[in-house]
Amino acid sequence: MPANKGNSETRAANPRYLDDAEESWRRRMPFSIRGALAISLLIAGTAALSGIGFAGGQDNKLPSGEGSEIAAERCLACHGPEPILQQRLPRDKWVGEVDKMVRWGADVPAESKDKLVDYLAKNFAYHPILPPKMPGALPAGDGREVLDQACLSCHGGEPISQQRLSRAQWTAEVDKMIRWGADVPADQKARLLDYLAKNFSNVK
Repeated sequence: MPANKGNSETRAANPRYLDDAEESWRRRMPFSIRGALAISLLIAGTAALSGIGFAGGQDNKLPSGEGSEIAAERCLACHGPEPILQQRLPRDKWVGEVDKMVRWGADVPAESKDKLVDYLAKNFAYHPILPPKMPGALPAGDGREVLDQACLSCHGGEPISQQRLSRAQWTAEVDKMIRWGADVPADQKARLLDYLAKNFSNVK
């Protein structure tokens, strides 16, 4: 019987064969190589844990103020700031949103709930919303040249002129466009946001 066939039968008859062979191979491995492998595994594990920690600690773009630390700790542990920044709700609706998040697993202590709701209702309050307009010309004004260079190099003016957003919502939109590749110089971002919020606001 050929030797390789015997080895195959040995493996089939003894499922621990490969485990035993691997352990024997590890024992024969020089200590320096075993040490290098152990260090590599430790570094990989540390990097993975660091990535998990980073994902849990989202960038905090929420406005400061009383209650902001609760929102950062209890809300941004699960998602980014955009779902908060893009909403404008009356206080009773924010109560409903917080209650929903608690049902979905958000760890909001009962004694912190009112303070969190107060923060959300103050900073992301409901305002009468102006309906979008038909496409129109983009008005002149300070910051228009930043828009021309950073925005109109990729698309026309309609996606801008048809929207009515708060400054926080425009901030989220600009940040999204930057992630998608828009070239907005850091020192010109505030001027662009001022232009957008002034000319295309959703607040009367």
